[in-house]
Amino acid sequence: MNTERAVLAPNELHTAATVVDGSTVIELSDEHLERIRRGGVTAVNHTVTRPYVDTVTALREVNTCRRWIDEHSDAALLALTVDDIHRAKADGREAIILGPQDTEMIGVDLDLLGTFYDLGVRVLQLTYQRQNLLGAGCGEKTDSGLTAQGRTFVRAMNELGILVDVSHCGQRTGLDAMDASDRPVVVTHSFCDGLSPHIRAKDDAFLRRLAEQRGVIGITSLSGFLYYPEEPRRRPDLARFVEHVARVVEVAGVDHVAIATDYDETLTEAMREQQIVLHRTLLGDWAWHERRAVGMDDAAQFPNFTTALLDGGFAPDEVTRILGGNWLRVFGETWKPATTTTLQSPPEQGERHESSNPT
Repeated sequence: MNTERAVLAPNELHTAATVVDGSTVIELSDEHLERIRRGGVTAVNHTVTRPYVDTVTALREVNTCRRWIDEHSDAALLALTVDDIHRAKADGREAIILGPQDTEMIGVDLDLLGTFYDLGVRVLQLTYQRQNLLGAGCGEKTDSGLTAQGRTFVRAMNELGILVDVSHCGQRTGLDAMDASDRPVVVTHSFCDGLSPHIRAKDDAFLRRLAEQRGVIGITSLSGFLYYPEEPRRRPDLARFVEHVARVVEVAGVDHVAIATDYDETLTEAMREQQIVLHRTLLGDWAWHERRAVGMDDAAQFPNFTTALLDGGFAPDEVTRILGGNWLRVFGETWKPATTTTLQSPPEQGERHESSNPT
């Protein structure tokens, strides 16, 4: 390990890796693209629709994102397959994965689930905090588990090739989803209850089952989630992030942990103040400039993850897996393989693709 680390500098390791942010809300802007470029990020799982929206609103939000990708095809592409992510890495573009954090816009309509797949959704969270027709969210006092309709829905997701996400699910519902799925189930963005107890965290038993099921958990870098129980006002840094990663490795193994910032680039301080009760309940009473871990203010600082993991004692090959290799593995086990119709080539120099017709 020491020899390999001496040969490959952190910046070289980061540049060579396929880096994936397992959960974020991206701002559809040139500023976002610049942050991603500076951070050396290859792919992001983007929360393309807001939780709890109706079907029409969700379709419009998907359409808005897809039209933006079309208009910026020299810098971004829609990720439908693992090959698309590899292509983005080779081209120096950003692969955007569409990953809603709720199913209420679909209900239990499997035809509508297929429509969202056709529109590009490749990751889908079953519940967002509250109970729905599929199961319970982690914000419910009672979690009776995945419903019969939920089990049917999970099997349909397996058949289509949509990755099942249980980040905001209650524990019983998440475990039931693993039992119902014949493909890996993931927790795209969470953290360890054994270090920072919280309704959004996952305990050791859950992590062990996740590993048995070949899944992955993405560790967030939000201050309110990586908090120190004994020092609740101490702002966490990336060393604390590494502690959570190390806990997953100890319990579940290095093949089952990854990165997911859980950053919302569209959220402003004014917007947060309008929802302050909800934010304090979930994320604590952090000042706006302290809401994210020290050393990770935005995607441009993604190389700091690589340095922190190396400083934390992880070998280069382990860091590469945590940066994105583990996400690629689970995507490959769930998504359908590439076909000639899904591969997306960059435009010729000086040319932009025309936008497709609105959805």
